Amino acid sequence: MAFHFSGSLIEWLEMNRPEILELLDTLVKRGNIELLSAGFYEPILTMIPNRDKLGQLRKMNRYLKKRFNYDAKGSWLTERVWEPHLVSPLSQAGLEYIVVDDYHFLSAGLRPEELSGYFNTEDEGCTIGVFPISQKLRYAMPFDDPQKTIDILRESATEDGQQLLVMADDGEKFGIWPGTHHTVYEQKWLERFFTLLTENQDWLHTTTFKAYHGTHRPQSLVYLPTASYFEMSQWTLPTQMGRDLDQFVHALQNRGEETLARPFVKGGIWRNFLSKYSESNWMQKRLVDVSDRIARMEDSLVGPVPVEIKDDLYRAECNCAFWHGVFGGLYLPHLRHAIYEHLLKAETALDKIVHEPLRVMDIDKDGYQEYQLRNDVLQVFVRENGATIQELDVLASNFNATNTLRRYSESYHEKLPYATTAAAGNGSIHDLVLAKEENLQNYLFLDQNPRVSWIDHFYGADETQDNFYRSQAKDGSNFINTRFHVDRIKEGIKLTASGRIWNLPVMLTKELTLTSGGLHFKINIKNTADHAIHGLYGNEFNFGLLGGNSPDRYYELNGDASTRCALITQSDESNVSQITVASEWENFGVSLNFKSPVRLWRAPVETISMSEAGFERVYQASAVLPLWSFDLKPGKSLELMFDLEVTAPLMQTRDENGEEL
Repeated sequence: MAFHFSGSLIEWLEMNRPEILELLDTLVKRGNIELLSAGFYEPILTMIPNRDKLGQLRKMNRYLKKRFNYDAKGSWLTERVWEPHLVSPLSQAGLEYIVVDDYHFLSAGLRPEELSGYFNTEDEGCTIGVFPISQKLRYAMPFDDPQKTIDILRESATEDGQQLLVMADDGEKFGIWPGTHHTVYEQKWLERFFTLLTENQDWLHTTTFKAYHGTHRPQSLVYLPTASYFEMSQWTLPTQMGRDLDQFVHALQNRGEETLARPFVKGGIWRNFLSKYSESNWMQKRLVDVSDRIARMEDSLVGPVPVEIKDDLYRAECNCAFWHGVFGGLYLPHLRHAIYEHLLKAETALDKIVHEPLRVMDIDKDGYQEYQLRNDVLQVFVRENGATIQELDVLASNFNATNTLRRYSESYHEKLPYATTAAAGNGSIHDLVLAKEENLQNYLFLDQNPRVSWIDHFYGADETQDNFYRSQAKDGSNFINTRFHVDRIKEGIKLTASGRIWNLPVMLTKELTLTSGGLHFKINIKNTADHAIHGLYGNEFNFGLLGGNSPDRYYELNGDASTRCALITQSDESNVSQITVASEWENFGVSLNFKSPVRLWRAPVETISMSEAGFERVYQASAVLPLWSFDLKPGKSLELMFDLEVTAPLMQTRDENGEEL
């Protein structure tokens, strides 16, 4: 067999279960196990710069050599996301072969009966071998009886014994996915499968990629298109197109035409996740920016950047939080937090080498500039498009306090009314329609815009907090999609734009300045119309503190500890002079302080997404909206000022189990 463990898992095993690695070492030395390399912290290689591809691959190779005295020649390709240019970095890292799905080969024009052994592919003169993974085997193991796998292999056997079939897939299928622990261990699927391999060894032989590659020639030269496994190509599509493709594939299956049509049916590519989810794109572009800063420093300084900085960057490149299919992925706040935590560690270390208090660049490549401001307390990214805060980082805790996700429409939401909370039985993870709780459709709301912060809203006087919670409040302005003119001012920036409120012209000016403890905001709304304008002005903040119903994360009003309540709660408050969101576990609080008491709406942002165990409700953020009434005659202005303060350290009043200390 061949094993690949991610570096994230390896580091955990080294600290917590070293005996597992000792057992693995025994099996490797005995010849049972081939070790496959990959990017150490399991990045999807196409999403990171080439210098980081090589760095991650070489880090894994060095680890396998040092820990197991093993020279890895093959590599697992994370999520089987393939692009032709990957040949060069894989080859430059000393690797000779990889494994990808048979779908990649079918898309290149090969026939199923041709997919035996391995093939060569090349790029810029570099060559690497590619083994095709059998989808039949991938779907049968371990969901069908072990004999089904033997039957598939028997069908492919030839008199000369030269056929090679490959099954390679996630280890979670063998005990972690719902129902598989019962199947694989309690019903002894794995033991029965190995027994069948032994009983059929007169015609069926097991080998490793390394052994086969070292003794056999490639079938031919092949050029594979950009692809991943087929299911992912569907997940990357926009919602309606994903549904259309799902229906199209089922129609082909019902007509018995799936096999014939399979090479010609294609969805999107992995990079589409970056255009589908702006939060994913922002994280990915942030890590590329940090990688670029490291490269510039290495070009200008004597000697390399410390390895600890690169390791934090590499950890931030772990793929799991950047995409979503039937697993939580991007929808899981703690995964996104891990990305930001390591990015911020790397940035803080870089800032000690070269301090850059203000940077201006188009980080997310959308054609608009972002302004990065930083002091010892916090870091903030402000967008010129919409004059909103994209990211607010509490540096002492390496915590992005605005790590949020909007409520998206997903293609699988149409299955939500049919989901059941019954315990999962056997079957592929792709076929399950389960829910972790009942009536989840009651929480299914969709957001029209990203859940960023410092967002300007203009509502009618009769608008309600409940509509705000459901993202159904009617905003009469167009500032969220307006490009602002930006000027630098002392310790901050000034943003100005002309827009419209209920189709009447208005001038909006916003100032943000860094203070010793946080941020100072100044907002001026000038009526440039010939008619009076009146209503409610709101300035929305979205704070993501990871736990909506955790006792160590809470709201607090007006500095009064008796008002503390869970971040998942919602209300319409009056006479609020201060609202705090606090995390005792992360040891910080963020407060909005108002010079005069305001009306304030607050509401949770919860998404409905798929996971291994079915549909689940996930707390993403707490939306906080201070409100001011306005009645502006022509030529008149409303000026508002308030502050954001980062407080730390907090007194931790609860232990890790939530009990009072």
